Amino acid sequence: MAKIASASVSEAGRIAQFMGLRHWEGIDDLALVEQVRKGFPVGTAAFVVERFDPQGRYVRVTDIIPKSTLHRRGKGRTLTKDESEKVLALSKVFSEVLRLYHEDGDQAAQFMARKHPMLAGRSPIELAVESIAGADLVMKLLAQADAGIAA
Repeated sequence: MAKIASASVSEAGRIAQFMGLRHWEGIDDLALVEQVRKGFPVGTAAFVVERFDPQGRYVRVTDIIPKSTLHRRGKGRTLTKDESEKVLALSKVFSEVLRLYHEDGDQAAQFMARKHPMLAGRSPIELAVESIAGADLVMKLLAQADAGIAA
């Protein structure tokens, strides 16, 4: 798995690079918000899922965007604002868990798939895929782990 951007790139640029967005080097927070408003390219969801879980053992693009919706939109089209927000939230989670596991995709995916006591016995991937609020909760768990608080 390729390393994500250098320290001179903004956090928004780092996430945009993770998502495979064009011109990620120049993306700042406002540009990322604008990109969400316009909608990410349909292929962004698949790119993010494949980047995190290339074998599709833990998450599939259809867990995020229904298969019928993907088929109906086709290539060259964009996701809705809500779908784009969900893809962005998942990108942040996936990027962060990979960072915490030093880009070891297998370990990161295993962590995301394991049921967790601080999540009422649910897995982080379940919550993150379910809603933006779930992704936020997983980000809090990851922040606690990064800070050394029992997670």
